[in-house]
Amino acid sequence: MLNQRQIRKSTLLLIYAMEIQGVDPLAQDSFPFDLYWLLVSENDAKRYAKVLAKAALHETRSLNDLQEPLQRRTENFCASVSAQPNLQALPSGAQELLRLMQTLPEHRLYLRRHMDTVSSEQDVSALKDHGDTVISTCTRMCELVQCILRDLEGETREAVEAYAGILRRIQKSAASCAQLAHPEQIKPRNEHTDLAQYTETLRKRRPITEQLARDIFSRRGKWEDLLRTLLRNYVPDRLNIVDRCILYIAFYDLMQRKLDPGIVISEACILANEFSGSKSAPFVHGIIATAIMQFTPDSHQPEA
Repeated sequence: MLNQRQIRKSTLLLIYAMEIQGVDPLAQDSFPFDLYWLLVSENDAKRYAKVLAKAALHETRSLNDLQEPLQRRTENFCASVSAQPNLQALPSGAQELLRLMQTLPEHRLYLRRHMDTVSSEQDVSALKDHGDTVISTCTRMCELVQCILRDLEGETREAVEAYAGILRRIQKSAASCAQLAHPEQIKPRNEHTDLAQYTETLRKRRPITEQLARDIFSRRGKWEDLLRTLLRNYVPDRLNIVDRCILYIAFYDLMQRKLDPGIVISEACILANEFSGSKSAPFVHGIIATAIMQFTPDSHQPEA
């Protein structure tokens, strides 16, 4: 489930940018959303790349120890089945599996060296590419192992059984890594649930935030009229822009989403403290509390 506080933070940044540029919220091409998300999602993308690298390294750690035994047993296996007409297709699959296994150390080394030093967008992209390559390689290895084992059913020769044994060990490790290709399917309490959470954030936060920002910003005139009634001898245009945007979100939460007033004040003060400063939080609190009293005159002023 998406973090609603993070949604509010992203929405605030987006509304602020729209306010600064004076765009029409209903015009699809009036605001550079792609550029905005490139900037706003930079930290999320960096965290995702690091988590992906860590997960890929963790799930392939046992494959390192299997590379040398696989090479040795592949040689014995290929020699054993080369004269069998019904198994002549298997050596090529076995050699492909070995080749894939031999590519993993290079990518693992890159992940280990660069996982904690990414800074630029290019670094993030490269780290993610290497992580994705490890996962896709493991996925392909699983497919090959499954095909080879299926074709070896009923074979009892020593070299074949030894090869099949190491294939099963490889399949177990590679399958754990291959599951990372679908992090949204990772179960709760799994050690890689953070990867699932970042994936959900990157995939779903943008459309939700953009729609929310458009909904809030399209009612800007309504919120400004409300501010004029709440601010005596003070026009909305003279307000700190960040504070004004925070109030837009708070009014939307109160009037459109019908959220609990205490929650609205608490979330608005958190935004004010983080993005506008400690002096803004009491001001925002007071304006929202006054608005609540106006909406529901019989209610008591809620506490943050």
